[in-house]
Amino acid sequence: MPGIAFPGPRARSLGAALLAAALLLGGCAATPSDKMALRPLKPLRIPAQPQPMNAHAPNGAIWQRGTNVALFQDTRAHRVGDLITILIAENANASKSTNTTIAKSDSISASLTSLFGGRASLGGYTPSLGATSAQKFGGNGATTQSNTFTSTLQATVVQVMGNGNLEVSGQKEVMLNGGHEFIRVVGVVRAADVTPQNTVLSTQIADARVEYSGNGSVYDAATVPWLTRFFLSVWPF
Repeated sequence: MPGIAFPGPRARSLGAALLAAALLLGGCAATPSDKMALRPLKPLRIPAQPQPMNAHAPNGAIWQRGTNVALFQDTRAHRVGDLITILIAENANASKSTNTTIAKSDSISASLTSLFGGRASLGGYTPSLGATSAQKFGGNGATTQSNTFTSTLQATVVQVMGNGNLEVSGQKEVMLNGGHEFIRVVGVVRAADVTPQNTVLSTQIADARVEYSGNGSVYDAATVPWLTRFFLSVWPF
């Protein structure tokens, strides 16, 4: 028909290629989130495995020794592989202040009253020399730090010591908005400090190491770049 121009084969091929590229980019943009949502979770490594239970003897008894059936036994953690609840309640406050003042002053004066038995004068003026020096330094410094960490974590008994103390280790990993949050606790717990509810405070753990860290875009934004750290380490001022 006159007045109407149809695109040629080359133009149609170019348009189809652009449409395919747009669809491909759209699919790639949606793929990472879909893969992240459908990706199976990997369990964390178990610090210690409990000892295997003995097989039941065919004696017809309901209760068997060496099994998990505990009618009158304390249910608090006391064996390798048992779980114990750590109540993290860390609260640290520290402050320091210093004030230094140094002052020093010197004064020196000398005059020439006679020279070879006569009065020393120069144009009617008596020669004299004087010097004064003063130094003063003052410095003030103050620092204040406050940290609070509250959480709950399940830990595993990894070793029972000869005196009955329990070495525990636990960790937790939480993924939030593309970043991972890690909570780790290790240390030694006295068996007497474990409550009947099978809990213990983090302040009652000896040689404790409580760690809260993470990674992701939020932590990357708050991290000083490596080149900046290098120049700060060598910069003398």
